[in-house]
Amino acid sequence: MGQDVTDIETWACTYVEGLDPGFSSLSAEEKLAENLFTSGRLDSMGLMNLLLDAEAQFGFMFTPEAFQDRRLHTIAGLGAVIGELKGVA
Repeated sequence: MGQDVTDIETWACTYVEGLDPGFSSLSAEEKLAENLFTSGRLDSMGLMNLLLDAEAQFGFMFTPEAFQDRRLHTIAGLGAVIGELKGVA
């Protein structure tokens, strides 16, 4: 269980760092907890691209309900939601 979530979180951190190099200066805990949307690191299109790329990378599909989940605004939340959708959590 934990390994998939860790892989998701690691992938998402690398993804965001590619879009916003300043993200790499945060601690691991800060990266997982930061609201990527309200911090300005991702706009709505950037967040949607992150979610679509996560689907392709990890072989699952977001449900319409999952797309509305506010936990997706953080990397830790993204990992939790994906884990639930994949039946990991």
